[in-house]
Amino acid sequence: MCGIAGFALRHPAPWGEPIVKDMTDAIAHRGPDSDGHLSGPDQRVWLGFRRLAIRDLDPRANQPMVSASGRTAIIFNGEIYNSAELATKHCRDLSLRTTGDTEVFLEAFERSGSAIFEQTNGMFAAAFLDLPSGEVTLVRDRMGKKPLFLHETTSGFAFGSELRAFRRFGLQPDPSSLPLYLHFGYFPSPHTFFRSTTQVCPGEFVVLHRGEIRRRKKYFDVTQWDWGHGSTDPQRGGLPELLSDAVSIRTLSDVPIGGFLSGGIDSSLVAALLKSTGRSDLPMFTVSFRDGSADEAPFAAEIAKHLGLSHQILSLDERWLPEMIDDYLDCYEQPFADSSGLPSMLLCEAVKEHVTVALCGDGGDEFFGGYSRYGWLRRALQAQRMPRLARSFLGRMLPLVDQQRGLRLQRLLETRDAAGLYAQLIGGSTFASASDLLCDVSATADNAAEQLVRDLFARVPADPLSQAACFDAAYYIPDDLQVKMDRASMRVSLEVRSPLLDHRVARFGAELATRTKFSNGPKSILREALAGFVPRRMFERPKHGFSVPMRSWLSGPLRDVVHEAFRQRSVAECGWLNSATLLRLERDFHAGRTELSPMLWLLFVLARFVDRTATASGSGVSFRPKPMELSKAA
Repeated sequence: MCGIAGFALRHPAPWGEPIVKDMTDAIAHRGPDSDGHLSGPDQRVWLGFRRLAIRDLDPRANQPMVSASGRTAIIFNGEIYNSAELATKHCRDLSLRTTGDTEVFLEAFERSGSAIFEQTNGMFAAAFLDLPSGEVTLVRDRMGKKPLFLHETTSGFAFGSELRAFRRFGLQPDPSSLPLYLHFGYFPSPHTFFRSTTQVCPGEFVVLHRGEIRRRKKYFDVTQWDWGHGSTDPQRGGLPELLSDAVSIRTLSDVPIGGFLSGGIDSSLVAALLKSTGRSDLPMFTVSFRDGSADEAPFAAEIAKHLGLSHQILSLDERWLPEMIDDYLDCYEQPFADSSGLPSMLLCEAVKEHVTVALCGDGGDEFFGGYSRYGWLRRALQAQRMPRLARSFLGRMLPLVDQQRGLRLQRLLETRDAAGLYAQLIGGSTFASASDLLCDVSATADNAAEQLVRDLFARVPADPLSQAACFDAAYYIPDDLQVKMDRASMRVSLEVRSPLLDHRVARFGAELATRTKFSNGPKSILREALAGFVPRRMFERPKHGFSVPMRSWLSGPLRDVVHEAFRQRSVAECGWLNSATLLRLERDFHAGRTELSPMLWLLFVLARFVDRTATASGSGVSFRPKPMELSKAA
C-alpha cells in the first residue's frame, strides 16, 4: 500500500523533479518507508512514489520499478492477491528479482498490456510508463478500493493518489458539482469538488501521451453482471469456497496483520474464515465506545472467545470526536458527509499501534442485501399498488402522525417509479433542493443526482432491489465506503483489505437470485454462512452500524460551531451558497425538526470546507482565479 503521483506533459520538463517530489511529499503519510522518482527519456513524464512496505521489505522492491527489458516502468499502490498465478502464466521466462507483487504486475503488463487488468485480483491504482514512447497508462481496480485522481492543466495532466498531491496547482472549487454532493453526501466518480479535476473511475484505464488523453476505457463495469438472475442455491454455487479463498489470499504479508471485529455479521464472518483457513494466530481488534447503547464490544468479545481468536478491545471516548472536525476535513480533502468517517479515523489510529495490515468486513451489505433501505424500497413499491386516493390521503396524514419521517414518506408515496423512489431514499437533501441551497442552479443541475440513479437503473435489466444494489456497488462503495476507509487508514499508514469486495464474491452476491437473497431477511445468505461457525444467539440482533450520535452533537457540542460556520464571511462571499436557507434549516432543527440532522451535518461540512479552503495559507486551494500551470514557473 503506497501513494503515487506524477505528470505527463506536452513538452519536456527537465525541471520536473522538485515538482514531482513536492507531490509525493504531500502524500508521505501513505508511504513513510521510502520514496523514489523517475522521468521518461524526454522528460515529458515524471513518476513519483511513496512506499508503505508490506510484501518483500527489501529495498530492491522499491518503486518506481523498471522491467527486466528496460522498456516499462511502474508506480503502483495496492496489492495483487493472485500475483503467484500471474507469475506462472506471464513470467515463466524470467528470473524475478523480488518476491512481492509489483514486479509481477509490471512484467505481466509489459507482455499483455491492458488485457492483464481483467486477469488481476486485487486492489490497485497504478501508472505504467512505456519508456520508448512516453505513453502512460493509468488504471484503477474494479471496486475502486484505491483512489486515483487526474488534474488537467494547460501543460498536460497531473495524477495522484490524493487531491493534496495537486496542492501547488491552484485547485479551484467547482460549484457545478455541488448538487451531487448535496444529494449523496459524496462526489460520484468521475466528479470531484474541483475544476479540471476528475477521478479515474473504478474498473477504468486512461492512456496519456504527450500531455493528452488518447484513450479512456472501462475494462470492468459492475452493471454488466447478471444482477438477481443467478443461482438459487449458494452452496451449489460455491460461495463457501469463494469466501474462504478471498480471506486466505488477503493474509499474504511480511508485516504484522490483524482484523477489525465489530461483532456484526460481516466482520464476524471474516474472523471465522480466518480461523477456518488456519490463521487463528491473527489478532482481532474491536473499538469500545463510552456510550454503551452503541457499543458492540461485548458481542465481539464473545464471538472471538468462541472462535479462539486473540482479541483486543480498544477503548475510545467518543466525546473527543467533535473536536476532530479539522482533522476530518483534512483527511477527506473535499466535502464528504459520511459521519462514520470520524470513528473510522480513531479506529485506524488505534489499530495501527498494533499491526500494519487489517482485514475488514466491507461489502456484505451491498452484495448480500443488508441495508434497511432495500426493505424501504420494497415497501414503497408495494405502496404504489394502493388506489390513488388512498395513497393521497395517507400521504397527507403521515406528517401529522410522524413529523420526523412523515414528509419523507409522503414524498415516497408521491414518486411513481423505482429509480425515483431509490433516489429519494438515498438523498441527503430531501428537505431542500439544490436550487434552494445554491445560487443560480439550472434545472438540469438540480436533477443531476436523480438522473444519475435513473441512468443506471435503465442500464441494468433487473428487478428494482437489484438495480438499487447495483447503484450502491457502482457509486456508494467506491465513492463513500472506500473513500472513508482508504483515507482514514492511509492517514496513519495502515493497509485495510476487504475480502467481501473480492470481485468473485461480489459477483456471486450480485447475481444471486433476488428471492433467495431476501427470502429470510437481510443478509440471510451470510447469516447462514456465519451460523456454520458461531451460534446464532451471538449475532442475531438488530444492525448497529458504525455511526455517531449526530443529533445530540448538533444540539450540544457542535451547536455553536455550526452556528458560526453558517455565518462565516467566506460562506456569504463565495457567491454560490444560499446563506438564508442554511440559517433557516438551522433554526428549524433547533425548533424540533431533528430529522434535519443529516442535512445539517452535510451543510456544516460544506460550510467549514468553504472557509477552510478560502483562508488556508499556502494550501494551494483558492476561490480566486489562479493560473493552473504545470510549468517551471509553477
